[in-house]
Amino acid sequence: MTIFNLPKEAADLSVIDIEKKTETVSSNGLKMLFPFGTHDVGLLRFKGSTPWEEHPNDEFLLVVEGETTLTLRTEDGEASSTATQGDVLVIPGKTWHRQDAPVSVTLMFITNHDGNRHQAAS
Repeated sequence: MTIFNLPKEAADLSVIDIEKKTETVSSNGLKMLFPFGTHDVGLLRFKGSTPWEEHPNDEFLLVVEGETTLTLRTEDGEASSTATQGDVLVIPGKTWHRQDAPVSVTLMFITNHDGNRHQAAS
């Protein structure tokens, strides 16, 4: 059995500035913890507005620290909600979504290995 303490695992992550992302910063702000079936489990620390993304299956996010606003594109238009430390977000598969974190946020994610799509934020 392996036990992961999320605050300790996240302690050495740097903040990825989404608008100024570089390969060096990305590798320091992202930590893959383990595979989980066809999914990846990891930690991500960032600030700024992410591109739109879509996954073939549901995505699980846990806010470890900070705050993020999640926007989903639905049949009725865009819907946004803000999540803070301790909140869990479940994003339905095949739903375009993006996040905005003006100040850094740290997330634990469970998402597909493959089949993810991205679009520039607009």
